[in-house]
Amino acid sequence: MKFNKPFALLLSCIFTVLLCSTAFAHEFIIKPVQLDVEKNHVVPFSVVSAHVFMISEEMEPIDQVEAKLVTADKTTPLKLNENKMLMTLDGQLKPETEGTAIIAGHRNGMIWTQTTKGWKQQSKKGLKGVIKSGKYEKFCKTLITVGKPDGNFNKVLGQRLEIMPLSDPTQAKVGDEIEFQTLLDGKPASVENMVATYDGFSLTPNTFAYITEPYGNGITKLKITAPGTWMVRVQHTDAVPTADYNSHVMRSVLVFEVK
Repeated sequence: MKFNKPFALLLSCIFTVLLCSTAFAHEFIIKPVQLDVEKNHVVPFSVVSAHVFMISEEMEPIDQVEAKLVTADKTTPLKLNENKMLMTLDGQLKPETEGTAIIAGHRNGMIWTQTTKGWKQQSKKGLKGVIKSGKYEKFCKTLITVGKPDGNFNKVLGQRLEIMPLSDPTQAKVGDEIEFQTLLDGKPASVENMVATYDGFSLTPNTFAYITEPYGNGITKLKITAPGTWMVRVQHTDAVPTADYNSHVMRSVLVFEVK
């Protein structure tokens, strides 16, 4: 089948827009090989960028990602290495005290600008034919039980957009309803919704097991429907334009295990 040049150009533009849009929408997830470990046990983990949970589809730029291990009394930076075969950033941790440890991750805000000549990874400043421009920033927290749980599961880390569980989700059972509070700059924020899924639920991209809306003071409630490694995610968009972009989109993920 042959296409005329204008039609072919239109198809190319549509494909480019879809490609860039899905690239922005990848979930930023930190997935350890185990979420229930013993003290001083070495735990490998991967930074995953995924539409199908939790299979990585692209590797985040290593110079834009940081990870750290947070325990009740200590914060330790974690080194990352590129794994081009699996399209992940890999690292390992060794918790030295019992309790609930948190792997905290941050993917710096990256600016993408759509112009009449395509998408560019740069500020809209000085560009011609700007259609829209956004800064996309991502956060993640993963809960690990070291020996036995403690009250560290709800420690506020100060991420700009952060999910705080109001009860220990690692102790939840199938059928339980658990609550979370979303914080924006440390204060309760009512996001549009919270989506959730668990590892292996579906191989269809962007398919979630659960969606719920906040019912006050940034609180959402999730019913656990299956055992496994769960993730919950919220998104906040600051639509106030700046000289560099039109909106700032932030996503935050919390990962925990249900036995």
